[in-house]
Amino acid sequence: MKKQNKEFVEINKGKDKIRGRPIKLNKVKLKTKKDKDYAEVLFFSDLHWGHPQCNIEKAKAMLDYALEKKIYVFFLGDMMECGLTGSIGDSVYQQNLNPQEQLEAIIDLLQPLADAGLIIGYLMGNHEQRITNSTSIDISKVVARQLGVPYLGYAGWSILSVNGIRYSLYTTHGSGGSKFLYTKLSKVINLGNWISADILAFAHVHSIASEVLIRQSYNRTTNKIEEGKQYVCLTGSYINWNDTYAEAKGFPPTKLGSPKAKLFADRKKVHFSF
Repeated sequence: MKKQNKEFVEINKGKDKIRGRPIKLNKVKLKTKKDKDYAEVLFFSDLHWGHPQCNIEKAKAMLDYALEKKIYVFFLGDMMECGLTGSIGDSVYQQNLNPQEQLEAIIDLLQPLADAGLIIGYLMGNHEQRITNSTSIDISKVVARQLGVPYLGYAGWSILSVNGIRYSLYTTHGSGGSKFLYTKLSKVINLGNWISADILAFAHVHSIASEVLIRQSYNRTTNKIEEGKQYVCLTGSYINWNDTYAEAKGFPPTKLGSPKAKLFADRKKVHFSF
């Protein structure tokens, strides 16, 4: 038995893309759009399926658009409401689908994108983490395993290659509460103080925004000061404002949806739209 275990380790050493396991570094080659010099990635999060104010029609329209236009999608957590009896608030009583129904619905919703090879990453959110904290079962890992897509846990690194141009991407579901857009953006901007990635994507705060930061650094090889760009974004949500926690706490209404990024193939450049 020990010999078999040793052989298994040797065979699989360094292979962290085993289906359903969290990936330390997710490497993906993206194809450019037809007759275009860029690939497109949609950053999708905070659907909260099961919440009574989940705008599932808008979410389905966005994902159908991605499928039709062959846009890659990265999911950043809180895809399900996951209200439990021990959860903060009254979501266990308000949700219109129980967690098992939410799980089945999410898999059905995302299966066409997975079959088309368009899902390039999947994260856990703090709502899915409720189930992990109570049962040890990682429901997001279950979704990723069922769909056969890369799973990165709560946060992780990816390298996206477009015609040889490589973009480093750090994605996290995020945490904490903020009321105003500038304080929400500050969360992902501050993340750049210790995460040196070309693109930083931050979910959780239910707002869409993007910013381009100019970073200077010293290149020891060339002995020069170089200037580069870091692209940051907040990845939106699909929760209507009325009769929600946001309204009760006096948070401002926000635009629903997801940011889309063009990653260019002939030069290192990112353009966000939403």
